Amino acid sequence: KRIEALESKGGGNVTAPKVKGLKISGHIRTRFEANADFLKPGGTGTTAPTRQSSGLFTKTLTAPIAGGGDTNESSLGVARSHNFVSQRIRLGFDFDVNENVRVHAMIDSNRAFGGDQSTIQGSTADTASMKQAYFELRNLGDISSILDNVSLLVGRKQWAYGDQRLIGHLNWTNVGRTHDGIIAKWKRGKNWVDVFISQIGVDGTNGAGPGQAIADNNRTEYLYGFWGHFQNPLGVEGILAEPYLFINDAEKSTVDGDNGFERSFGGLRLVGKKMPGLPGIDFSVEPTWQWGEEEKVAQGNGSGGHSIPIQAFGIGVKAGYTFSNIPWSPRVGYEFEYASGDDKPGTSKTAQSSSKTFDNLYPLGHAHLGYMDMHGFQNIVAHAVRLSAKPSKKLLLKADLWFFEADEEADALYSVAGGVARAGADQVTGHEGTVNVDDEYGQELDLVAKYKLFKNVGVVGGYSHYFTGDFMEDTNHGTQPGMDWFWLQAAVKF
Repeated sequence: KRIEALESKGGGNVTAPKVKGLKISGHIRTRFEANADFLKPGGTGTTAPTRQSSGLFTKTLTAPIAGGGDTNESSLGVARSHNFVSQRIRLGFDFDVNENVRVHAMIDSNRAFGGDQSTIQGSTADTASMKQAYFELRNLGDISSILDNVSLLVGRKQWAYGDQRLIGHLNWTNVGRTHDGIIAKWKRGKNWVDVFISQIGVDGTNGAGPGQAIADNNRTEYLYGFWGHFQNPLGVEGILAEPYLFINDAEKSTVDGDNGFERSFGGLRLVGKKMPGLPGIDFSVEPTWQWGEEEKVAQGNGSGGHSIPIQAFGIGVKAGYTFSNIPWSPRVGYEFEYASGDDKPGTSKTAQSSSKTFDNLYPLGHAHLGYMDMHGFQNIVAHAVRLSAKPSKKLLLKADLWFFEADEEADALYSVAGGVARAGADQVTGHEGTVNVDDEYGQELDLVAKYKLFKNVGVVGGYSHYFTGDFMEDTNHGTQPGMDWFWLQAAVKF
């Protein structure tokens, strides 16, 4: 009766206390972008190659269409020009209910200028959502001494771990990324371990809850595992070690035709900074192994209906030196990024093959592999020289030069979102005849300036140019224009 009485008044199953310790935060960000000749998503260049009896993977290029307009742009695999202004507004609320309970909520609104096609707002072009909503149970040692130093977080939250190569918040985009799940954290001093699980997808036929409009072809998918964070391991000053192991698990659905997979990620991130005797040197290295299996659904042509092994590897290495004893405190750095590709792409439908293309999961790709977001952390070998300087406390200048190649030219160039931006091949046939595809994607130059205008106001902008390489030309009739991008962003935080 007590529970029924509380629920009848809308109070749930506990009495609500007076909330104390309310904190309100906000963030408004506006960004202008202009680009030219970017690769066009879904263009004709995304058609996969075919394996020949010789073992080579070949494809025939679609001839460019004469004339102008979007059809011509699609056939050439580029979008001629695009410019827009986007804005993101976030309001966050933190409630310290008591010493054991904290609640957080964040409202998020995203739009593009002029997206409503009217001065009357409210159309679907203006998206608003509850970006974060979770409660945290702290000081669980009050329940049992076994739970000393343990907290529990339940709900929707933006997850970010390490360099965010695999799990990131993606806040460079207007929308960002969130996870619905549970995190159990053990923390002592500066060391901690997160054990987590999130549910990413649910089969609409079997698992949709009341009021949920989920399509039948959404499969049940989970991400679970742990991430550790240990300062000065084994007494080594200036070193951070982050071991991790997690699994991305999705069930196959023979009804909906979705393949399933169980992909394990194991790695170790090591970071060095302000080390005794080496005060100007910084470095990080993060190797990641992937293994597991893909479960193929049987196709109408008789292929599939079996499991194939996953065998992939990726590594990111950074190193630099900061000259703190000279004006502007310049830093000179080098970065190497490698993520395996597949020398037999698309043949994973046969039981004898394996999947070797690295999966970068849920990353903040913009933090790696260039500001233009031309590449995802898949089928890539990249080198970069990175320079930065601080002419004043308010101004930061950066210049990066990237060199990109394919690990396997038969595999694809993958976009920062993980899709195929340009399919590769061993050989292609076009109006220039048959040519062997080279592995050179191209080079990218990034110039960035960041200025702290006022106490809570920052302005940042930059210009980038992509010099297209032989891979781009070989897969596009021997020609591929360079790409340009300019952006200017202002943000207010409180």
